[in-house]
Amino acid sequence: MKFGLFSNNRRPQRTLGEAWEEDIFEIVTADRLGFDEVWISEHQTPAELIIAKAAALTKNIRMGSGVRPLGYYHPIQIALEANATDQLTAGRYMLGIGHGFHARQMEWRGRDPADTRSMVEASIELVLKLWNADAPVDYDGPYWTGKQMVLQCPPVQSPHPPVAIACVTSLSSVELAGKLNLMMLTGDFIPASRLKKFGATLVATQVAHGHKPTRRNIRSTRVVYVAETDKKARDDMRESYQATIDWEIVNTPHHQVERIPPGGELKDITFDYLVDTGNLFVGSPDRVQALIEDHFEKTGGFGTLLIHAGRDYATREKRAQSMDMFMREVAPKLAHLDPDADMMTAAAAE
Repeated sequence: MKFGLFSNNRRPQRTLGEAWEEDIFEIVTADRLGFDEVWISEHQTPAELIIAKAAALTKNIRMGSGVRPLGYYHPIQIALEANATDQLTAGRYMLGIGHGFHARQMEWRGRDPADTRSMVEASIELVLKLWNADAPVDYDGPYWTGKQMVLQCPPVQSPHPPVAIACVTSLSSVELAGKLNLMMLTGDFIPASRLKKFGATLVATQVAHGHKPTRRNIRSTRVVYVAETDKKARDDMRESYQATIDWEIVNTPHHQVERIPPGGELKDITFDYLVDTGNLFVGSPDRVQALIEDHFEKTGGFGTLLIHAGRDYATREKRAQSMDMFMREVAPKLAHLDPDADMMTAAAAE
């Protein structure tokens, strides 16, 4: 198993400049501690701008957009900016793609929100065609046109940067990941039962399209906070995460709706309820390790655990301490987890 961050910038009490500086602090800290990767949400601005700044302050961590809503942009713009960011990061860039979730942002661009899903598939297939072309590309599709298109800025990685797609509720995104052999990004609010179904669908689709089956392409995101004791971890996080719940109920209720207690309502969600039910991985190193192992088993396995970041959880100093404790006392005990172990065992027996 590998480890990373999902930097989902929501710091409503800060200016955007201050919020992005906090995000970059977390990315720099993750790089220093040996995290493998970070995915940065596109909310107010493309993640590539933040990645370009973070690239100058980091050495090893891989950085991806989490995600670029493909309906917003012409595919050649996606490919050109991906290649430029790959150059600026010296080959550490990853392209994350998805639909977006605010219909109004499609409307701002004169697009029909009903076309969002079909636009994603058309766009990524054209982006891949542009990346793999050895001659200028003509395209006359349902959403975009272009003549003699050439990517004047090449990527560092060959044949192109890795691509991941966000998978939230629909199996169609998972099937696209399997068909095109893409990585999968999943949110912190997705239940383990759905992740298990996603994994089974991904593997079946990979096989159907002639790809080697693997669950290593799956990224699972969870809120993770580690302190010396379970009580200290809860006390550090309680106020800030309850504020997160309250903000999301008003602004992004889909992040919390599947966490409603049985027979309850959104207002019944509390920080302690989410910790008690294992929805948040908050506690001592031993407790957090056990929660992650249980999550791995229930989901059928995944290749990378992403720690939810980009929020003002606890304080800056305590977030850094939690990340440090996680990498020293938890990650080494989980690194051996292999989501493909069962498939390799079955293949060896044949």
